[in-house]
Order: sequence, then structure tokens, then C-alpha cells
Amino acid sequence: MTTRRAFLTVSAAAALNAKPASPAQFRARLVGAICSVPTVYKEDRSLDLESFKRIVDTGVSAGCSAFTLTSGNNQYDRLSYEEIKQLTRALVEAVAGRGLTIAATGPWWTGKVVSYAKYARELGADAVQVQLPAQGDQASQLEHFREAARAAQRAIVLHGQVPIPLLRKLVEMDEISAYKEEYPALYSREVFEEFGKRINIFAGGQKGNFITFWPYGMKAYYSTFSTFAPKVTREFWSAIQAYDLDRAGRVVTRYDVPFFRGAPFGSWTHAYWRATLEVHGIAKRFLRQPEVTFDGQQVAKVREFQKQLGLLEA
Repeated sequence: MTTRRAFLTVSAAAALNAKPASPAQFRARLVGAICSVPTVYKEDRSLDLESFKRIVDTGVSAGCSAFTLTSGNNQYDRLSYEEIKQLTRALVEAVAGRGLTIAATGPWWTGKVVSYAKYARELGADAVQVQLPAQGDQASQLEHFREAARAAQRAIVLHGQVPIPLLRKLVEMDEISAYKEEYPALYSREVFEEFGKRINIFAGGQKGNFITFWPYGMKAYYSTFSTFAPKVTREFWSAIQAYDLDRAGRVVTRYDVPFFRGAPFGSWTHAYWRATLEVHGIAKRFLRQPEVTFDGQQVAKVREFQKQLGLLEA
């Protein structure tokens, strides 16, 4: 009889050997909810890869089409490069072909981006998200993305508010496939006007952002609720598929508005998100110092708030 350990080994091998999506396939398949899988930690502040994989499973149950790393939610500023590589491997193995996988660079120099892109390619990630460098001029930044694309041989997702003249040059590369939208509305509308039929522009924020840009052709969005409350993600996407914007709007005002307001604390933080994961039994609340982890009383408030939202049993 096949043991669970043997099954997981086979599943991991299958994930690493699965044929990744081509840039065109990636653009077409990136639809609906995207699960941005946050970094979670054990009490000793080491990576909690088992809970990380449990978040992926929760995203699968939410119907997510893609699973991604990103330097902010994954707190690259407090991880070593080896830990980032561990998360990347864990993501590909956990998804195991059940959705698209997007590896992500940090604000790195070109050589490190190239090294990471090669690593993501070897793992079988479907895409690599590459940040716009803060340094350099348009020519050097263009070459930065070209080298990343050559190394990845995968779809490239843009991260950062790319100047329109540079974006015109970038889209000449077939690998440039998607763009994480989280910028001023006027800029985003300009991007949709000129590039909306060429690249998949998805919301890097909340459902309300998606509703704003859906008439312009937006097809996908980050779903924080997919990490702990799959039913909210499914309910919202069902409304969108039915072209029922009234119902979709009610989901936003019922869940997103109070949650991202940080009720009952008045602001949204990573500590608040991790505590939410804990009360749902997905991961622990711990964060690396000096960031402050929620204490027991704060976790109790989070639990009560989740009950008020109807996401935990009273």
C-alpha cells in the first residue's frame, strides 16, 4: 500500500516535472482569484512550510487559478535568499499542477534576479514576477528585464509602476505576460488603453480594485480571503461570472471593507492577517522581531470579529 510519505514524494516530483505554461497560455489562464501565499513562521520564527502549504490548499478550495509569491506579503526584507528559494520550492510543490505558480524576485541587482529566474525555471514555476529596479535608466532597466526573461524562459509578470515609454519597449518581448496593478487610477487606465489586449493586467489589491477595472478588461485579482475563508472568494467570483455587480458589491461591503479597515484595531497589518490565519486554524500568528506579534487578547478580538462576519462558528 502506498504510504502518505511516498504519495507526497511522487506529488512533489510530478510538480517539479510538470510542463509549465507558455507565456500565451499563462495570459489566457490567469483568470479569477489569485492566492498570494504569505510567509508564516513557527514560534521560534523559523519558516513554517507545513502551514504555508496548508494556505495553498485553502486557496485551491477557494477556486484560485494561480498562486504567487510577492516581496511584500512574503516579507523578503526579513528572509535570507536561501529562505526565499525554500518558499519558491514549497509553492511549486504544494500547488502540484492545481493552478499556475508565480515565483517572485525582490528589489535585487540583475545578477541575483537572473540566478533566481533560473532557479524558478528549474523548479517548473509558470511565471516569474520581476520588480522594476529603483536604479538605472530606461536602457539599463530594459536590459534588466531582458536578462530576467532569457534566464526564466517563462512568462514574466511586471511589478512596479513602469513608465509608459519603457512599457512600450517591454511588450515587444513575448515573455512579458502580465502586470500587477496597484497604482493611481489614471495611470492604470492609460495602461489598459494601450496594453490591455497585449498583457493580462490583474489587481494586486482588493476586490473593489477588481470591480473598478473589470469594465476595462481586468480578469484576475489578489484574494486575501482565499487564505482563510474560501467561501467569500467563491461567492464573489460567482457574482462576477453571473455579471451581478450588485451582489459582488455586497460581498465587498460585507467582508472587505471591515476586514481591510482592520476592525477591531483600526488598521490592517501583517500581525492582524497572521492572527486571522491562526483563528481559522491555518497557520500561527508569529512574526519576526522587531515586528510585534499579536498577543492572546488581540487574537481573541480577531476571533470574535471573524464570528461577527459569519466566518467562524459563534
